[in-house]
Amino acid sequence: MSKKDKKEIQTLIYRYSGPRANIGYTFEPLRYRDTDEPKLEEIIFIYADDFDIVLSALKSKYPLDDPDTGETYEAFDPCWDNPIPESIWHEILTELDAWPAKEPELHIFIDSFIAWVRAHLKRANGIIVTGNL
Repeated sequence: MSKKDKKEIQTLIYRYSGPRANIGYTFEPLRYRDTDEPKLEEIIFIYADDFDIVLSALKSKYPLDDPDTGETYEAFDPCWDNPIPESIWHEILTELDAWPAKEPELHIFIDSFIAWVRAHLKRANGIIVTGNL
């Protein structure tokens, strides 16, 4: 496979300008009872420096119960998988839609993130956020 053919995870950037391989979070569709791994084109990555806006909205939703397993997650885990159900994502998107983004770049970043989540929730039960800390 040539470099041109190599597929990569899309990165959503607001202000991050550091090294390419750094701390951040992947977002991928959550499909209950689906054993297939998501395709790379279904995943996005956001560097930790750009994640604080989304993180504040996420943290406010904990503790969370996983409707599939019944497990309770007491807090957002920056080192592991955080399965977040569709209903919670709708609440988060409502908060992000109302975010007072005065900078055009921030507005574009938030709008791009919201569009990605909404598109994937059409075919998923939620979104998994996984940190690489």
